[in-house]
Amino acid sequence: MIIRNFARTMLLACMAILLSLALSAAAAAASFEFTPTAKKAFDKMLAGATATVSASLKKQHAELQTLQRQDAEWDGKINALRYQNEEKENKLRKAIREIDAAKIKALDSASAALKKQHEPLFKLYDSQKTQLALARSFKNKELTSFLNMQVEITKAAVQAAKKKQSAKDAELKKAKADANAKMKLIRDMLEANEATETRIKAAKASAGTYKSLFATESKVLGSAVRSGDTTATTASFIRMIAYQRQIIAQKASMHAYEGRIAATIAQAEAKHRGF
Repeated sequence: MIIRNFARTMLLACMAILLSLALSAAAAAASFEFTPTAKKAFDKMLAGATATVSASLKKQHAELQTLQRQDAEWDGKINALRYQNEEKENKLRKAIREIDAAKIKALDSASAALKKQHEPLFKLYDSQKTQLALARSFKNKELTSFLNMQVEITKAAVQAAKKKQSAKDAELKKAKADANAKMKLIRDMLEANEATETRIKAAKASAGTYKSLFATESKVLGSAVRSGDTTATTASFIRMIAYQRQIIAQKASMHAYEGRIAATIAQAEAKHRGF
């Protein structure tokens, strides 16, 4: 048990490190920075512009950087929550398959044991009926009467045994049906997340569209900066900031949807604990 817990702890720690590294790489890839040449051109533009224009451009650049940091933070929150949701749902789905498993196994064993217990009785009954048929064929009234009495006694015992077996089998069948109903109930609760997953995909696609626009606009910004055009630079910053805000809005929605999925999983877990 100690070794298993240690292994699990190490696995989770490694996954956390890998996730952190992946997030750092994603943040670096997503962030916009001037190239050294463009940065020199931007600094030169600021130095040559009026104080008002220079301050405005600095403010826009700083705002864009702040928004990009927020973007990376949202990525971290989304990925962490998604990993947590996937881990919990996988664990729950495995647990669902084990609902009432011990009860069903016990009932199945009891049914099989009862059937085996009755086998000698059923064989005896078949044997007695064969003997009775043979006695009748020989037209031996005394033997037929005796065997007929034996068959009737055994028949009553067989009927009682069959009734008992039927009750035990019905109990097993009901237990299986009840377990399946419980499994279906929880799985249906989890199925509600499919619609939320669709919304996440839509928000992700929308964010991707704005990312493409952002990337394209970053080239326009670089060109405007290198040409020293403060008006075009200002306009480009405005568009990039707008795109970045849209990206953040979509990621905020994605995180909210992941939160909705987490709530659904929590409800399903509570229902499972109640069984």
